[in-house]
Amino acid sequence: MSSYKTYDFISSYVRKKLDLQEESFITADELLEYCEEAIKFCEAEVHKLNIEDQYFVANAPIALSVNKADYDMPPNIYGNKILRLVYNSGSKVYDVPRIRIQKRFEVAALMDRYEPADDYAYMHVNNDARSGTKIRFYPRSREVSTVVSLTGDTTINSVTVNNLSSTAGLVVGYYVSGTGIPTGTRIEDISGSTLTLTQAAYATGVTTALTVTEPRVLCWYIRSAAIPATESDLIDFPEFWNFIAQHMIVQCLAKEIGNPRLAIEDARLKELREQVQSTLANMVPDQDDTVERDVSSYQEQTDGGLY
Repeated sequence: MSSYKTYDFISSYVRKKLDLQEESFITADELLEYCEEAIKFCEAEVHKLNIEDQYFVANAPIALSVNKADYDMPPNIYGNKILRLVYNSGSKVYDVPRIRIQKRFEVAALMDRYEPADDYAYMHVNNDARSGTKIRFYPRSREVSTVVSLTGDTTINSVTVNNLSSTAGLVVGYYVSGTGIPTGTRIEDISGSTLTLTQAAYATGVTTALTVTEPRVLCWYIRSAAIPATESDLIDFPEFWNFIAQHMIVQCLAKEIGNPRLAIEDARLKELREQVQSTLANMVPDQDDTVERDVSSYQEQTDGGLY
């Protein structure tokens, strides 16, 4: 497995190759923009080949509140691509289906009106561009997910959080978020005033504000490729870091009109771009894969199912 590179590693590589260490001709913002362009190219190729599940499957809890219908999408979701919503109360587990039938709006109105006591369903709604697309539950939620706010001391590259302000309400498997905590981190163990996490913190902090959330509803989705914001941020596509760096090199050279190196470096970039495309194409599943077929549309027409 390829190791992830930091943005500092790639930007330093580019500056060194172009002898830009002491130059201000290329600004830090420009260099970051070139990096983002290359990452977005790789991301687009992944989606073009429909192999997102090999790169970008993520999950995040949705914290239910009583009588609340609309919930935010995960902040890093790509194109509102939800794979599954899974309900888990401990005694009951099921997929929360998306209402898709022709009369889905009438069905949603009935569920809003009479609030059946059976399982939840959902639809996407987008009432305003400023608030974005929401997940709307039918019926509106009738329960509360456990959400605990606390503080603790984090250490970079460590999975332990020490000196917790409280452990009340914490359960192994609950999700942890806060400054320096990677997305999707869960509680692996609780011992005294110390938590062990499933992922190491990427920053050190004293009395860091943390939020622990029960995954009563867990959203599985396709995330966007990560765009670095700091030097220590990791770059998605570790196997294509050289393409990302080469794209940055070419864009830097293109800014200087008439640079004789541009043609040579651009030819190298073309080779690496083709390598990215061929590598990703080879990851496309063949016909021997046993992927579950989606036959819901046929079932809707034949058995009158709601979802």
